[in-house]
Amino acid sequence: MGNSRDHDWTEARVAALSELWLAGTTGLEIAGRLGVTRSSVMGKLRRLGLLRQGRPRMPIMRRPQIPQMRTNKRPLPPPEPYQVPPPPPPPAYGTLTLLDLRHNSCRWPEGDGPIYVFCGRPQAPDSSYCEAHRARSMSGLARGVPYLSKSVAQA
Repeated sequence: MGNSRDHDWTEARVAALSELWLAGTTGLEIAGRLGVTRSSVMGKLRRLGLLRQGRPRMPIMRRPQIPQMRTNKRPLPPPEPYQVPPPPPPPAYGTLTLLDLRHNSCRWPEGDGPIYVFCGRPQAPDSSYCEAHRARSMSGLARGVPYLSKSVAQA
């Protein structure tokens, strides 16, 4: 049984195919010159046994050599030992903001402004305040006697 395209391969086209192939022309170039597909060229070459034969090779294009990076041959100086930075100094009492307070800090608000600062001294046992502010919170001022800030009392 023959291929429906057998009539395309005449004696002259087979001779041209063989000549071009042995001259080192690629299958794609031959297909372009003969007006057929590359697959039909490669199939015909295989059937003719020309693919198994050696043919002149085109020179292989080599990639240009990239120069090697030079490495430093001198030894590096030894690293300095790690030194732990000193802890930041604690803020002064009476200047702690709400975010600066710790679990054992006195929570007595100082000042009348919209931005409160807190005492921050260590808390007395069973209290949210230091000893001085605990005593002040338990005095008569905490039982309904109005508290006047220092700025109002002096005026």
